[in-house]
Amino acid sequence: MSYVLGVDLGTTYTAAAISRGGRLAMVELGTRTTTIPSVLYLRPDGTFLVGEPAVRRMLAESDRIAREFKRRFGDETPLLVGGAPFSAEACTAALLSWVVAVVSEREGGPPDAVAVAHPANWGEFRLELLRGVLRQARIGAGALVPEPVAAVAHYAATARVPEGGVVAVYDFGGGTFDAAVVRCTASGFNLLGRPEGIEH
Repeated sequence: MSYVLGVDLGTTYTAAAISRGGRLAMVELGTRTTTIPSVLYLRPDGTFLVGEPAVRRMLAESDRIAREFKRRFGDETPLLVGGAPFSAEACTAALLSWVVAVVSEREGGPPDAVAVAHPANWGEFRLELLRGVLRQARIGAGALVPEPVAAVAHYAATARVPEGGVVAVYDFGGGTFDAAVVRCTASGFNLLGRPEGIEH
């Protein structure tokens, strides 16, 4: 049966959920947990270990670790991982590719579409870089969703939000704080005004 995958690539943790037949379910990405650390370990063969296995290597081989790269999104200075330069976008693409591969294997096939959440205050420059990440991760039908809108959509799936209802969202992430006001409409959710965010 077809499904849609939603991914939150957080600064410190990554999570995913699927929507199938109008029902939402979190995906168990880690060992008995729905989140994984947003950490990569560069193996000698040039491929990445992701999440918990990467964290286990952090103390012994910290020079081969990439983490908190979301903070560097759009920064032209590369991260040095195992002596090789990687952009924050390349690290993000590796993380997203891993999530899509894991979910595809568990669900018996790839998703029909992928939605990736992003900080609400990201401008067009970073959003275009994120679209490039979707292309690098070989995701066909991909959508970008502001994190507060994704939060309200999840909330509305579990609690009734009337059409015209307004919800304030405070997102205390591991790397950023975002605040936004979202209105429920007949066609979805709209940001009201300009969302604000504090990075770092």
